[in-house]
Amino acid sequence: MEEKIEQFVKDVYATVVQDALSGYKDMYVEEVSLSDTDLYSHAIHMYQQMNPEQQKLMMHIIEVVMVDTVSHVFGLIDGSSGLIDSDIEATLLLDDVDTEGELQDSFIGYLQEEDLYP
Repeated sequence: MEEKIEQFVKDVYATVVQDALSGYKDMYVEEVSLSDTDLYSHAIHMYQQMNPEQQKLMMHIIEVVMVDTVSHVFGLIDGSSGLIDSDIEATLLLDDVDTEGELQDSFIGYLQEEDLYP
């Protein structure tokens, strides 16, 4: 089962963090016209006004938020974190096998082993 958990957390990282961050990087270099109602156009415009060091910092902050969010959701599923004002407990099955509270630890361990922790 440990192999499935490791593969799952790697795949989640690749999909939710790496692929999405790549999408953000692409989106933030596109030409957009400012809109009074579209907050993305304001964020993109702000990013494009930054120097390269500031742009790198902003992408790093986005990556940190993504990693922390995935870790937190894994903690909710594992039971190491709780939902506010809720008694609901979640369980994740991988191919009908309980992950036994190992998702968050495996995710953080993977990031540390591969030096991916932002």
